[in-house]
Amino acid sequence: MPVAPATFSCVISIAIWYVLLPLKAVYVIVAVSLFIVGIFVSDSLAKEWGKDPRRIVVDEYASILLPLFFTPMRLLPLVTTFLLFRFFDIVKPPPVRNAEKLKGGWGIMLDDLLAAVYTTIVIFVFKTLNFIY
Repeated sequence: MPVAPATFSCVISIAIWYVLLPLKAVYVIVAVSLFIVGIFVSDSLAKEWGKDPRRIVVDEYASILLPLFFTPMRLLPLVTTFLLFRFFDIVKPPPVRNAEKLKGGWGIMLDDLLAAVYTTIVIFVFKTLNFIY
């Protein structure tokens, strides 16, 4: 995707979420597997394409699956999770930006995983406050 490849990959992950969430164990296995494979794939590609190139989107594919796991299958929570994840992934609040400095696949994958953790924390706060979720 020449335009917004990370955002588009998140949309594809929503399809994975929609199909696999009812099968919780399978969902977790797929999410963890995508993350582990992503470390190796992005590490290999970064050697060829440079540090964290836009063309690598496995980090978004895998990482957004974490907050989506806690997102009910309703439109407003889904859109909120999507927007929160993209916000944290783009803004990269501390320590997200620091994780990006790690070498190779770890740096590529961990900054998005931390953005997913931030998103998940906000989801839990919203659930506690009975807001949207």
